[in-house]
Amino acid sequence: MDKSILTKIFKICIILLVCIGGFFLIRYSFSIILPITLVLLLTSSMEPAVKFLQQKAKFPRPLASIVILFILLFLLVGILFLVVTEIYEGIAYLAEILPERFHQFGAIVEYYFQTTILPLYEQIFRFFNELSPSDQLFIQDYFSNLFQHFGSLVGVFFQQLLLSVPRNLAIIPESLAIAFFILFASFLLSADFPRVKEFFAGHVPKKWSEWLQHLVYYMKRSTLGYVKAQIILITISFHIIFFGLLFIGVEHALTIALFMILVELIPFVGTGLLFIPWIGYSFLSENYSLTIGLAVVYGIVIVVRQLIEPKIYSVNLAIHPLAWLIAAFIGLKMFGLAGLILAPIFIVLFKGMYDSGFFRWLIHYVNGKT
Repeated sequence: MDKSILTKIFKICIILLVCIGGFFLIRYSFSIILPITLVLLLTSSMEPAVKFLQQKAKFPRPLASIVILFILLFLLVGILFLVVTEIYEGIAYLAEILPERFHQFGAIVEYYFQTTILPLYEQIFRFFNELSPSDQLFIQDYFSNLFQHFGSLVGVFFQQLLLSVPRNLAIIPESLAIAFFILFASFLLSADFPRVKEFFAGHVPKKWSEWLQHLVYYMKRSTLGYVKAQIILITISFHIIFFGLLFIGVEHALTIALFMILVELIPFVGTGLLFIPWIGYSFLSENYSLTIGLAVVYGIVIVVRQLIEPKIYSVNLAIHPLAWLIAAFIGLKMFGLAGLILAPIFIVLFKGMYDSGFFRWLIHYVNGKT
């Protein structure tokens, strides 16, 4: 076999091994990689503001870093306070109206049972009595096994639910420790950022350094484009939901709109996760005016997003919506629900690598042109 072909095969094997190793590294070291990545992202996002205070206000760099970090913390705490306040008021409102709503829902279920389920049961019972004894015994055994299996599934579900409580409580101190690490590491890295850059510039070959800067630039551009697109879409959806709920007279419209936007942040889920059950309940409770109002608001949200989403993504990222769907499917198959949530991050990083010419470099590397 030609030596050049063997060289290409060898290089392709190296690339595949690196990809496989990277996959397992991300999959099994994600809890370690994520805080470090957040530190790097937080530090890089703070850098323009730190430079501004350092040059315009003549702040020492450590002081500028800690001031910007405290401003970000203050904004975050302020937003969390407003959200928690709205959630508290919403929960208090729900606690006030839920007993009445459950009573209405119980009356609806009772009416449906008497008018639909009970006559159907009587028909089935008459049909059952007309069967032969062997058929009756077969049906009894089948349903007995079915209910036993269902009971065991319910028991396992509640067992896992109870076992998850201490695990979830154990996450709280770990999360606080990780948050402290991210803040402290971000401050240290930001305070010495120029020296860190100089260190890496002195120990990394110039060609690699230029290529890495080029790659980071395009990945940052793709990431900012994705964040900008999400902010635009979420802002539009929030205003439609908020003013729509206000118009149809729903109380605590701000709290509900905030909940809707939190659900909207979950990729490929959308506000239908909350709107559809709400519309169904309103219809069953014979509140037809609210049903029509909610359906109209939800319909406007869906139509507007379908009209503007491809345009916003194409302007900010130049990525076709089909690519997002494919990324979500691959992420779901490889990483489960976490992969569904992380799919947009992977596709944004992939877009940045493509724009930077990384894949062209790989082709040139295989062909021996680098």
